[in-house]
Order: sequence, then structure tokens, then C-alpha cells
Amino acid sequence: MKVEIEESKLQTAYANACDGVKDFMESLFGKKVFEAAKPTLDDYKTIRTYEDACKALGEPIFEDPNNLPNHIIALMKLETISRALWGRNFQPKPDGEGSKVYWYPWFALWTKKEVEDMNPEQRGALLSATADDGALAGFGYLSASYRSSGAPASLGFRLCQETEEKAKYFGQQFIELWAEYLKFNFTVGNRLK
Repeated sequence: MKVEIEESKLQTAYANACDGVKDFMESLFGKKVFEAAKPTLDDYKTIRTYEDACKALGEPIFEDPNNLPNHIIALMKLETISRALWGRNFQPKPDGEGSKVYWYPWFALWTKKEVEDMNPEQRGALLSATADDGALAGFGYLSASYRSSGAPASLGFRLCQETEEKAKYFGQQFIELWAEYLKFNFTVGNRLK
């Protein structure tokens, strides 16, 4: 009997295994197969969990002695993961000239069809959660207004990535943490009826 296993699935199993199972897998398949599975700042796709980010950065795993709210803990973990995804050599800095583009994971809470199927009252409740420019949901939104000029900062810079691909990976790979962070005062999975 012949069994075939995709290398990426084998590496994911290895990354999530306890030490005894890792030793067994290394004896069965060889250590070289699993070297790519170790979290590193040189390849963002090796950062698959918050614990991987801590390992790659050489930081301890956060222990909460103060019983912080879950959304704050999730944000702290996302910031750690974001730094690990930036990699070894990338140093993000705000760009006063506006010539640098950064990418942020973007989430849709409703599908286009769900919004179209809403009655006017439901759609009005949804739109009342947006800022007056009609495109922001208010998560982490900052704005300096009522002066001679405005200075909005509508996204959390520490959670941005330097490429669209990394931002997409960040959003999809860590969707549960993002949901925990963004769901403050609402329940993930509830829908308007």
C-alpha cells in the first residue's frame, strides 16, 4: 500500500504536533522535510499561529494577568503577528509624502446579495454604523476634524502589510483572531432577519 501526503500538509501537522510526535515524524520522514515548517522571519507563510509569530520574533507568549477584554488580547496578538509577517528586514514607517502604499486586511460582514435583500430599515441600521464618508465601519477609526484641514487615519497602521498578498494571508490565516478583535459588542455569525 502506498500513501501520499502533500508536503505542506505534513509540515502543518508537524507545526501543530507535540514534541514526541515531532520526534516520531522526523524519524519517519527526515528532519529536512520539516525545516521549512519552522517559523522564520524570512518566509511569512511559516507564521501560521500566534505562537509561531512569538517563536520567530523570539518573544514570550502573552500571559494575561489583568483579565483584559478578549478584543484587546486579540489586538495585541494581531500586532505581534503583523510584526512577524513584516519579516526580518522590513521596517514600516509612516510616509509623510504619501508615496508608500500599505495594505490592510479587509473584511465584508455581509455579502452584496444580503445587503440588497435588506429592507430599508435594516439597510439604514447598517449604514448608520458608517462614518459620514459612507465607507468606514468605525473599527479603530480616528479623525481630526473641525479645523482648517482634516487628518483621518482610518486603519490601524500596525496591522498593515507592505504587500496585498501578505495582507490577504494575514486576514485569512488569522480570521478567528480578527473576528475576536472586530466583534466587540456584536456576535460573529448573527444576521439581520
